[in-house]
Amino acid sequence: MFTNEYGKLPRGVIMIEDARARFETLKASGMLPSPQGVALAVLELTQKHDANIQTLTHLVQTDPAMSGRILRYANAVHGGSLRHIASLPHAIVFLGLFRVRQIALGFSLIDHYRSGACASFDYLGYWTSSLATGITAQQVSVQAQCPPDESFTCGLLSGIGRLALATVFPSEYDDLLRANLSTLDLREAEIRDFGLDHVALSAELLQDWGLPEIFYQAVRYHEVPADAPFAAGSRAQMLTAALHFSAKVGDLLNLDATQRWEKVPSLFHAAAQIGLEDHQVPPLVEQVVRQWQDWGRELHLPTQDFSDVKLLLGIPPDPSQDDNLAALVVLPMRVALISHNAAHLRGLAETLDAMGLIVEIAGDSHAALRLLDEKRPDVMLVELPDSGDASVATLRELRADEAGRQAYCIALIPPEAEVGVARLMLAGASDYLLLNYSEAALLARISSAQRVVALQGAVRAERESVIRSSGEWARSNRRLLQEALTDSLTKLHNRRYGLDRFAQEWAFAGHSGTSLSCLMLDIDHFKRVNDQYGHDVGDQVLQQIARVIERGCRKDDVAFRYGGEEFCVVCPNTGLRDAVQLGERIVQEVRAGRYGPDKQRFPVTLSIGVATAIAGDRDHEALIERADKALYAAKSAGRNRVMAARGETG
Repeated sequence: MFTNEYGKLPRGVIMIEDARARFETLKASGMLPSPQGVALAVLELTQKHDANIQTLTHLVQTDPAMSGRILRYANAVHGGSLRHIASLPHAIVFLGLFRVRQIALGFSLIDHYRSGACASFDYLGYWTSSLATGITAQQVSVQAQCPPDESFTCGLLSGIGRLALATVFPSEYDDLLRANLSTLDLREAEIRDFGLDHVALSAELLQDWGLPEIFYQAVRYHEVPADAPFAAGSRAQMLTAALHFSAKVGDLLNLDATQRWEKVPSLFHAAAQIGLEDHQVPPLVEQVVRQWQDWGRELHLPTQDFSDVKLLLGIPPDPSQDDNLAALVVLPMRVALISHNAAHLRGLAETLDAMGLIVEIAGDSHAALRLLDEKRPDVMLVELPDSGDASVATLRELRADEAGRQAYCIALIPPEAEVGVARLMLAGASDYLLLNYSEAALLARISSAQRVVALQGAVRAERESVIRSSGEWARSNRRLLQEALTDSLTKLHNRRYGLDRFAQEWAFAGHSGTSLSCLMLDIDHFKRVNDQYGHDVGDQVLQQIARVIERGCRKDDVAFRYGGEEFCVVCPNTGLRDAVQLGERIVQEVRAGRYGPDKQRFPVTLSIGVATAIAGDRDHEALIERADKALYAAKSAGRNRVMAARGETG
């Protein structure tokens, strides 16, 4: 048994240093989940400095299943924006070494850990849910401010610590899972019994496999984002919240229909935290479901039917927008009587009507389905001749209808059919009533139905309240996030966001071996503008120059205000020659314009320093420093020009 003192830390959290030490012990045992075969060789190859696309392609081609999945993934990522990728070399070039490494890692783990010795751990269910989490993370990568393919891998493996504990401690973890503990209680029990919890273990594994720091740190806190130490609006905080939402979707899709309903409010709550409004959630989940089922077939994972997604996530009407006040009146419970011999139920219909219920009668299956769709009853009483196959089929047909699934179903059966009532309950009956019922028995069944319907109504009302309020919360979050990451004057990204993105692009360039360039831009003689025309005009010039810079940048470039009259542009996958050309284009466009108020416009020029990442750079700040020196050289050489960092060519 292991103990850990976590003092004032949030409940269920272990010190990172303790988790790291415990992880190293587990890693040394050789029992932790790890990639195998070609995937392991891919990881080893891509960690070498001399790794190249050609060698990686030859390696992946030795595994036909891996080759097919990488091709499929590459086509899914570009989303039809390019022509179809038909060859593996093209797919690997498109994705890059680092991304192929991540994809191979995830798919290898799915292939090799489909079963295990932990009896209470649902291995296939775990991967099914993880797959949905990864696809959702990819879909919300814009909100997470991260590349979609990296977000997919991060989501897919965000819960890998649970699989690891089931793998290393199958018997002990089985005991914990059988206790059916809450999430926080389970994490505390894991720390007590194993020295670290599944969240910490997930983060350590992702770090060990070489994922960027922002991803494994987000995984560390994604179950309880409120405990994360990240600044509000930072990419780390947004990725953590996006993973939290993605995991909610993953959990939802792995539940049966009876369990999904209660999870919906927390799903909309998590969506609002990343700025998704209520009306954006249903189509997003529908898109995830389609991809989830496609990938489930590809990976041989048992994805469920999810035909009720529209009903489950349907946006409730806003009563404040309804001019028809009658629509707000709570109506009595509506009951559908379904029988092939409707005359048998006339007396029952009269009794229910006398109780104040609204009664509708259907004489055959076609009429019953039409009644369900048009009237959407709260309760349906279905007369059945017995508990045989035909009666079971009738119930299943009614329950297959969207409205039929929501209604409380009472089977009306003859006394001799009572011995087989269990079959009817399994087919969808909520309760049963014998045809020779007493008034007391009928009253008991209707009272029970009313309690259930009332409870469902309360849950529905709470859910709808959460959904409606989540829309405004999402808009507020999105507005606050925009303000936190945007320079208020120029409306470009601010320094905080820009440097955060720069660090990310630096990490990716280091992993993938791609080039990275930086432009530092400064308005020439800006102090003269303020002195001659005033600070209001100076602010207007800053705004106008910012728009020129923004227009001049390419899709993947990141432009932000560095401070004062200075700007910075980060250029991923860009060598020095292309970065200088970008700078020249911006300088020329600024030179050709006139700035300031409409009746007082004047020329403005810009100086730019350019640098490209080299082996000697310790971090992205060193790259900024060299670009800044090149900017100073451009100023010294007469301004209104672009200068590359000293000694750099190409």
